[in-house]
Amino acid sequence: MSGTLAYLSPFGHLLVVFTYLMPVLLSFDPVTPVVFLILNLLTLFGLGHVRLRRFLRIMGPLLIFPIGLFVLNLLFTDTSGHGDQFIRVAWLTLNEYALHRALVIALRALSLISISIGYLLVTGPLELVSAMMQQVGLPPRLGFSIFVGWNAIPRFKENLSRIRTVHRIRLRGQSRTFRDLVPTAVTLLADAIRHAQRAAVSMAVRGIEEAEHRTYLRALPWRVRDWIYLAGNLAVVAGLFAWLIGSGLFVFGLG
Repeated sequence: MSGTLAYLSPFGHLLVVFTYLMPVLLSFDPVTPVVFLILNLLTLFGLGHVRLRRFLRIMGPLLIFPIGLFVLNLLFTDTSGHGDQFIRVAWLTLNEYALHRALVIALRALSLISISIGYLLVTGPLELVSAMMQQVGLPPRLGFSIFVGWNAIPRFKENLSRIRTVHRIRLRGQSRTFRDLVPTAVTLLADAIRHAQRAAVSMAVRGIEEAEHRTYLRALPWRVRDWIYLAGNLAVVAGLFAWLIGSGLFVFGLG
């Protein structure tokens, strides 16, 4: 994490992200998702110093979801009972209700994905877990179990790479069949079980839950600046939400 957000609590920023997500989840209009999408982008680029290229590189493949939702709702929305008003877009003649519904759902999906991905770009999962253990009392056994699971991912990737290399040598470059994949899955599963057993014994030996005054490699206390950041964002979100409702732009809906 870099920028101003690097000096704030990851848990506090998570609460702020939830305040961005809730209005989008409760809305069924095209304006609310765009407003909070812009607010999230301003936070990422202004306070998180996220590079636009990095953000687009991750968001690019995920655009298939809002685009897919737009096409599905445009083609398969039940328009009975909503009138037969049509609108012409280029050479296409589209049902106005179906187009509105498809646009709203696509924008909601785009905003939700962008806000979620943005949080992951500025906050490490291990930092969040550590902050939750220190600030909100997340049980150490659960927190350190998450640490173990997250740190095991590179191990499994390395083991999978070794297995594939051995198979290429043994099969002399021939393509593998589905039956050849079963031993690979079994080997990785056995390694995961052994790794989990060693981690469980290690946590028991270290007295994960018995320590009354635990120390951490990086202390993440809740500071005054976290309260200021949280309160400031709550004020901004509340102000935007009130403006959207007062101007009639906000439409409640979960569909």
